Amino acid sequence: MKTYLEMAETVEASPEAPSEFIRIEITNMTLTEIDAVKKAMRDVMSGKTYRFTRHFCYHEDKQRCNAVEEV
Repeated sequence: MKTYLEMAETVEASPEAPSEFIRIEITNMTLTEIDAVKKAMRDVMSGKTYRFTRHFCYHEDKQRCNAVEEV
C-alpha cells in the first residue's frame, strides 16, 4: 500500500482555466515531514477552494483504494 496526500481544486474546470490537482506520496514520511508537505500544499492552493484527502492506494495489491478527508 502507498499513501498520498491529494488536493483538488473544487471549481468547474474548463480548457481556459483547468483546475489544480496536487498528489504527494507520503508513504514513508515522518509526521514532521507530512506536516511540512501539508503546509506547502496549502500554500500552493492559497485563495482557492479545494478538497484535501489522504489516499490509501491498494492498486499494487489489486484491491480498491480508499480516501478520507484530511485536516
